[in-house]
Amino acid sequence: MQDVQFSIWTRAGGQAVKMGSLYVTDTEARFSYTADFVDSGLPGLSLVYSPQLFAETTIVHHQSGSLHPRFRALIPPADEQNFQRKLMLAFLREKGVEPGSGFAADLALLAHTGHGGIGHVDVFPDDDAAQRWYTSDDSGPLVPIGDRFGFSLKDMISWLDADARFILESLGPTPSVGGAIPKLLVAIPAEGWDGRISLPNRIARDDRIDVVLKIERTQAYPGLAALEALALDLHREAGFKTPRYWFAEVGGLPALAVERFDRSDDGNPLPMESLYSLLASGARDIVRHTDGSLDRIGKVIDLAEPLLMADKKTARIHLLERLLLALLTGNGDMHLENLSLIGAEGKAQFSPVYDPTPMRAYSMHNMLCAVTFGEYGEHPDEDDPLQAACIQFAHNIGLRRADLGRCVERLLEVTAGYGERVGALDTLPGENRERLEGIHRDMRQRLRGLQL
Repeated sequence: MQDVQFSIWTRAGGQAVKMGSLYVTDTEARFSYTADFVDSGLPGLSLVYSPQLFAETTIVHHQSGSLHPRFRALIPPADEQNFQRKLMLAFLREKGVEPGSGFAADLALLAHTGHGGIGHVDVFPDDDAAQRWYTSDDSGPLVPIGDRFGFSLKDMISWLDADARFILESLGPTPSVGGAIPKLLVAIPAEGWDGRISLPNRIARDDRIDVVLKIERTQAYPGLAALEALALDLHREAGFKTPRYWFAEVGGLPALAVERFDRSDDGNPLPMESLYSLLASGARDIVRHTDGSLDRIGKVIDLAEPLLMADKKTARIHLLERLLLALLTGNGDMHLENLSLIGAEGKAQFSPVYDPTPMRAYSMHNMLCAVTFGEYGEHPDEDDPLQAACIQFAHNIGLRRADLGRCVERLLEVTAGYGERVGALDTLPGENRERLEGIHRDMRQRLRGLQL
């Protein structure tokens, strides 16, 4: 392949500024900050790539056909069933760009669609493209999404490129692509969902709010929108920060419009980075978001240089309770991409909860946890490997046995009526309700033994 260069920008400080350059070759990817950006004091590419620590150092990713984890997060995964990736590749072809396949397609997607997404890092093919994109702050009119939403998708995609004349065939009442839940970044009226959307906001607006519009694939995951809403409610009742949401309908399919929290009150993007990106940046054995263990997040919390989180005890309790609540609700899908830090170096904290859906309701996702923890199952002589793993996990992230007991007791109380609430979800088929209720009863019984 030919060497490729990218221009990296951000408007985390309110004004668009160049952060640095990314240079990709056959054998490696190299990123370096500009001197002006280092002096700006703005958040850098990653919490573990501090501009001050890497001011005069090129950050090299030594792996052919790959990028730094922070850049990989901006590219829809190369999954045969990924809705976003198929949509973006179709967009490139309509522009006359043949993206190729594999890593070549990743690079094309990064150049043309790697900006305006979650977080504060924007990628462009060159500085001119960046300046053109930042020039406009018009998010267009609010338009009804309607039963046939090809027009809205066309406009949403054109937000990535003001000159795009992208025409999609109408997707009809059911998306033709399978697999991942379709997620679209759009804006809706400030009063909440009323069936109209616009392009995402580039500046703060009193009349609109940014959301992630998640469209349920009812044939594969019936009742998913209602399940996610219940899980968000339960996490809020447990004291976690959660985004607002609205039930919606898109092309006859149930959907959930979930408010974005990666923007400040002034409309500026906030640094937000998954634990996958953070851990993979320093560990070669973490390639997928299910690699490693949740225990290793404790090392991120404990980092002293760069210092990421000031209140380490609160962060440890948050992580433990997220795991316990995932077990109790049947969320076996809590992987490293579903846990993120938000905020700048030294002030980062766990982000509000997102994607907490109890996926164990669906047989194809019925696993205890997507990422191992506490050496679960590694000691065959244990009476209950789950209890032993929870005790070991708490210890590994720097908490005491008493901390674990108090957290378990509190969350058992919070989830006391969870089974009945699952049973009341009429959009979730009976088989799925029964499976999830049974999982919840089993988890409650096994975790009770951890109370003080």
